[in-house]
Amino acid sequence: MRATVVVENFAHFSNITAEYGLSIHIKDEDTQILMDTGQGHCLLHNSSALGISLKDVDHLVLSHGHYDHTGGLSEFFLNSRDVPVWAHPGINAGHTKLEEGRPIFVGCNIDPDVINFSPVEGVTQISDHVWALEIPMKHRDPAFLNQPGYLVVPGQNGWEPDPFVDDISLLVEGEHGLSIILGCSHAGVVNILEEASSRFDTRKFYSVIGGMHLGVRSEEYNEKVITELISRFKVEKWRPCHCTGLKALVSFARKADDVSWAGGGTIFNL
Repeated sequence: MRATVVVENFAHFSNITAEYGLSIHIKDEDTQILMDTGQGHCLLHNSSALGISLKDVDHLVLSHGHYDHTGGLSEFFLNSRDVPVWAHPGINAGHTKLEEGRPIFVGCNIDPDVINFSPVEGVTQISDHVWALEIPMKHRDPAFLNQPGYLVVPGQNGWEPDPFVDDISLLVEGEHGLSIILGCSHAGVVNILEEASSRFDTRKFYSVIGGMHLGVRSEEYNEKVITELISRFKVEKWRPCHCTGLKALVSFARKADDVSWAGGGTIFNL
């Protein structure tokens, strides 16, 4: 089992381009899965540079409906086969960002009747060794939610805080055990690992890769989250990236043994 970071904020190699976004390719013996597509500026170039053919991808997974994870959908569809698109049914929520009170749409519009839409609810098996994981709202500890006030959705009485009902992550079973691949952890990274632990009856994971959405939070909050992650779970390799934030990376590196940024082009044997 191999995971390759195709699109990320930073490039680890000179032949890889960077953008604010995320896309991770997962390859098993006979199955290829792409989680997210970045904004769309780098997907084709980077996949080609990494020797990944989008026509060989068997499943597309969307971690949530933000532009920096779904912006490359058109590029993917133009260069791939008709494959299942796995996402939460609420992915078309009107994800919006308020900038000085001005609403900016940062979501996506996906017609489930046009694409091969496959809904993710609870634990949904995608392949023999990969599962998509929803975190039900009732299982989300508010103390660990990542819901900045500027991220909103339209409600009956105006703008309301975005609950990110569509946030999902992946559980991957490789030769080293279970790993977790995150999109942006809008459900809260502690909540995600707790749900994974409950569903798969383990608190031990080989690696945790992806965005933890700590870059916009206070140092005090980040220290609390990182302390809880390290004390509650046994993770051999922490590989944060994207929206985790570099300050949070430094805090992680001070507390955990094996921490490294998962930049564009990085390959992990799981």
